Amino acid sequence: PRITPSMADVYRSDFTPDEPDKLLAPASEEPSVDQIFDKYIQALGGADRLAQLTSSVAKGTSQGYAEVRYPVEIYAKAPNQLTTIIHTDAGDRTTTCDGSNGWVAMPSDDRPITLLPLIDDDLGGAKFDAELTFPGGIKRFLQQWRVTTSATIDDKDVEVVQGTFNGRTPVNLYFDPKSGLLVRQVRYSDTKVGLYATQVDYGDYRDVAGVKIPFHRVVSWLDGRTTIDLTQVQPNVPVDPTKFSRPTAPRDPNR
Repeated sequence: PRITPSMADVYRSDFTPDEPDKLLAPASEEPSVDQIFDKYIQALGGADRLAQLTSSVAKGTSQGYAEVRYPVEIYAKAPNQLTTIIHTDAGDRTTTCDGSNGWVAMPSDDRPITLLPLIDDDLGGAKFDAELTFPGGIKRFLQQWRVTTSATIDDKDVEVVQGTFNGRTPVNLYFDPKSGLLVRQVRYSDTKVGLYATQVDYGDYRDVAGVKIPFHRVVSWLDGRTTIDLTQVQPNVPVDPTKFSRPTAPRDPNR
């Protein structure tokens, strides 16, 4: 029996194409992995423009499943540092990747452990999100790239490229064949009960310093969903290095 539920199973919609429990079979037809990635880099603004983007500070709103909107700040520094801070009434929710390590800090209302280091595939996923912020090097980040059979998202055909963190755990990337832009990422964590899926959808690409950046993102996992809408992105601004340090566990506002 299939043991990895898709987001469609969870949210009772056609939100996600069916995802298998194993690596997808490679497709025999064109385009190739290199052609899809070259088109993606060109659609974002080109390799030269991407190389000139070395940092960014973004602000916007974040809305969890059945939640109100909260302010969000996103700090990024090339090549692979990324911190997201959501300011909630109960305290800040912080996800940080310093390029080598990662942490999640959340108020005690959300989980009993308020500061959790990321390990294994969860750390790999955080690193990959950081790499995608400056996507010029994503092809080198994963292994065993292959073009697989196409899929459909929102009644539109998409091209699917798959890689792995470790030769076993798949990461699927879905590209719009017309625009060349990335519209979805689905990655997995290998657990004792099967693969655990995390899905990130990208949209509302806007030009920032000659580079197209998605201002709309939806992150879905098996027991939640967060929608992030950016209102501004400042490119190539100084970012305090402490933004990528191990975060401090939030204090309980009731104590």
